[in-house]
Amino acid sequence: MQIAQAIELGVLDTSTVEMIQAFPTVCSDQHWTIWHQLQIFFAHYKRDADAPIGLSDDILHFWIPPVLHPKVKRLLITTSSLSQRSYQNIFPKEKTEVVKVKAAEWQAGNQVFQIRTGNYPIHSLVDYDENWNKSWLTRTGIRFLLGIQEEIERNPNIKHVIITYSILENWMTEFAKKENVNCITNFKELKGFESGIEEAQVVWLIGTPYWAPGVLWLHSQMLFGNEVKPINYDVDPETYMFKDERVQNVSNQYIINLLSNVVGLARLHNRSDKKIVFITSVELPDITDRPETILFDWEDFEIAGGLDKLPEVVATRKRLEKESETITAKTSRQEVERILGCSTRQANRILQRLRGGAPLRVPLRDQIISAISNGVKSTSELVERVEGHPVSIQQELRRLVDVNEVVKVRRGIYALPEPEK
Repeated sequence: MQIAQAIELGVLDTSTVEMIQAFPTVCSDQHWTIWHQLQIFFAHYKRDADAPIGLSDDILHFWIPPVLHPKVKRLLITTSSLSQRSYQNIFPKEKTEVVKVKAAEWQAGNQVFQIRTGNYPIHSLVDYDENWNKSWLTRTGIRFLLGIQEEIERNPNIKHVIITYSILENWMTEFAKKENVNCITNFKELKGFESGIEEAQVVWLIGTPYWAPGVLWLHSQMLFGNEVKPINYDVDPETYMFKDERVQNVSNQYIINLLSNVVGLARLHNRSDKKIVFITSVELPDITDRPETILFDWEDFEIAGGLDKLPEVVATRKRLEKESETITAKTSRQEVERILGCSTRQANRILQRLRGGAPLRVPLRDQIISAISNGVKSTSELVERVEGHPVSIQQELRRLVDVNEVVKVRRGIYALPEPEK
């Protein structure tokens, strides 16, 4: 915190000259020249490829690990996202200790809804042509926006805020005309919208924020560039996740910090009857694990017909999921249909399998079409969900693409074709 704020809160004592002289200061050191800093830099980072250094506009920029002045006996750092491993990497020669601060309690009536089915990166909601000149919403994007629009129009007295990707703002111009929509902005432009977020009764966060790879690479180099294992900067083309767990953790820190900041701006600790809806399954410390947070599927939202009855629908689903664990070979077909909400044919198939009979094989085509009907799916997701050999599944995917029953969105990503207008 700033010194002025520390004085105001009573953290720093200004009652005497002696107490003021004891304030923390930046210590000058004659052995902290550029030359000394470069020596520390090259001693710390052994590999050129992973060293945080670069030339920009004829200026050499390099980042060095912090070195504490001998007079500094204890350093306190507050953060909402850095892990203990990060601290150990930042101060490799120092003893570090992490003290978790108890999160502030929320006022009664506040609720957080977080989807549990995926992170929904930008490519899952918006599609582009080969030249990136045109874009259009995916089936999943249309589904989300239609549901949110219905919720906004349901009660004109409830104020909403929408925070999402900048490209999605272009698809919500009609939303912005609604009198009960305080603002629509993107993840990187929250400044100036603080009051709108605080005053809104419902805050929507659509998708998972992302940063330019260069920012994440530099941060990763600063933390891990001195480790024995080289850094892998590649991204999985199907999931858009970094293949190196360390780089992905850095990305998660940025995401957690931003999304947690939005919850802070909503001021749930001193305002009541507010709802925050996360359409991303990224686990948020002190948010995802709270009793006030309800994990839902978009199907739950559609069945509920809005946010008001969503807790009731989720409770029913969870109860039925628990009941499904009790299904045995002796369970009646009617009971299987009730618990799983499935057809008679599906119930018979499940009971036949439980009773030791040969299961009725569902064609690969039907399984694939059913899986993709809920939104775009990657090859790995389909292999996991569809019963069959991975090679057979991929061959059937190619056949379905050839006959235009399935559309290949991009490498390894599939969707159903858009309905003809």
